[in-house]
Amino acid sequence: MNFKCKALLAFNTLFIIFTNAQQLKNGNFSEKVDGISINYTVKGNGPVMFVGHPNSGKIGYELTLQPLEKQFTMVYYDSRGTGKSAVPKKIEDYSLEKSVVEIEELRKKLNTDKIWFFAHSDQSGIAMLYSLEHPNHVEGMILTGTSLIAAPEEVYNRKKESENKRIKESEWFSQVVKDWDYMYTNKTEKAPDGRDLSEAPLKWWCYDEESSKKVIPIMKEISKTGRRKPVNGLMPQPEKALEYYYNQQKKFSQIRTKTLILNGKSDNNNLPEFAEKLHKTLPNSKLAFIEKAGHFPWVENPEQSFSEIDKWLEEIKL
Repeated sequence: MNFKCKALLAFNTLFIIFTNAQQLKNGNFSEKVDGISINYTVKGNGPVMFVGHPNSGKIGYELTLQPLEKQFTMVYYDSRGTGKSAVPKKIEDYSLEKSVVEIEELRKKLNTDKIWFFAHSDQSGIAMLYSLEHPNHVEGMILTGTSLIAAPEEVYNRKKESENKRIKESEWFSQVVKDWDYMYTNKTEKAPDGRDLSEAPLKWWCYDEESSKKVIPIMKEISKTGRRKPVNGLMPQPEKALEYYYNQQKKFSQIRTKTLILNGKSDNNNLPEFAEKLHKTLPNSKLAFIEKAGHFPWVENPEQSFSEIDKWLEEIKL
């Protein structure tokens, strides 16, 4: 090999090492992604971890995931139509497929070869869909508030089954269900005894009164910052997305990504047995149940949640 070739090879090697070693600059930014202006915030140092949500954006995670900023470069992003990101022109652009495209295009814009996910609820599904489509670009996932979903025709029955189980276990939750039913039936936020019932729908997702007091202020910030906005007065219909996702999850056994499933033991929307099914489906996963937590375990019980995350990261030798 002549001197010129050797010099060129050495330069290319150093360039690749230098490029991979660079940290993303911390701050708030916007990028044109799939033709839509997407707002994102970068905080922390380490491997790049994407965090967002198709309905609630990034603010809730920015306020609650600071411990992860010590180990990861967190990219908190407002998905299309949420927060400070632009609204798409077509209602079809709110599809699950487009959510995957959004992540892939943002990854390219950030010049990052491999990403991690902290994904909650609906975003967990999007993270798994991304891992199916782009397995070489995802390093690991922390999924929370998730499980294998029911067939579309069984979704309502599973929810009622879960609700009835919790009613038997918790007097507090039983009252929350009664309050929500009273609100809905009578179209009022005031109970006959004068109690404010407006927070009952949010409490339904939580373990108890104490944990709900940690979640509700975060939810108010999300509503203030901006949930998913309509397109020409229309919002996407969930039935089509649910059917697509149900069919895609049959392929989840192909996902080899290192995964931690972190679920609240009292998540009314994801009973432990269905979280177990997801764990058994994903061949490279670990399942951890968080005590005294519902759908938001890292908010309701941060001590145990972040302890489980640290333990898992140590096990996989991050």
